[in-house]
Amino acid sequence: MSRLLTSPLYFVVLGLLCGMFGTRLGWRSRNRMMLPLLQGLLGFLAFAAAWRGVGPIAASLAIGGWAIGVTLFSLFRFAAEPEQVDLRVLHARPYRESMLEWLRTGKGPEARPLRTVWQHVRELAVYLAAALLTANLLAIVLGAILLNAMNGYVARLLGAAKQVWRVRLLAWNAWSVVRVAAYVMLGSAAAELIAARLGYSGDPRQVRIQAIAGAVGVVLDLLLELILSRPWGRALGAAVDLDAASRSPG
Repeated sequence: MSRLLTSPLYFVVLGLLCGMFGTRLGWRSRNRMMLPLLQGLLGFLAFAAAWRGVGPIAASLAIGGWAIGVTLFSLFRFAAEPEQVDLRVLHARPYRESMLEWLRTGKGPEARPLRTVWQHVRELAVYLAAALLTANLLAIVLGAILLNAMNGYVARLLGAAKQVWRVRLLAWNAWSVVRVAAYVMLGSAAAELIAARLGYSGDPRQVRIQAIAGAVGVVLDLLLELILSRPWGRALGAAVDLDAASRSPG
């Protein structure tokens, strides 16, 4: 039993449950600020437990499970109550509208690469600062805000799908998946600064591996977005009734 409680799989499942439960609590609060705060707090509990119980890599796996739990429950709730998404989810409408514009026009980040690079650098700087200063807590909250907006958009695409399986496969962009994984690893590595001061220093090798892998993931995310944006958007847009996706539900 003790071996199970210190296995990485245990913390993945713990993160998954924390993600689902935090989303459920936040959604029931009917408050757009409480949703990411509760999601982030539950995610941080799983992260901290994994960090102390096993180490930094297990902590990243816990947040990976948390992200999956947030996504699964979000898609379920957002599909069931689409008229509530814009009311309860921060940035849901502007994010969805910008993504639908991409699908409609075919003009993606590859059309303005310098602006895209700057946006990536700025977002990464904010995320890393949040992770460094709060041992990853605020970074997880920021991650919840991003996940919620993305899942709101994906739920709308699924509701307006003409080819359901194609939308299921393509609605979450490949580079977005890479970005989430990279940010999870970078956030875990950055948490070492405060964790060490509190007496919970992680394995230096694990911290270093995650910092390097996260940095590689950030670069890969940018390259995939610039290279795949146009063909990916064309393939996804053809599988969705974009007029239906743009209409307000209810």
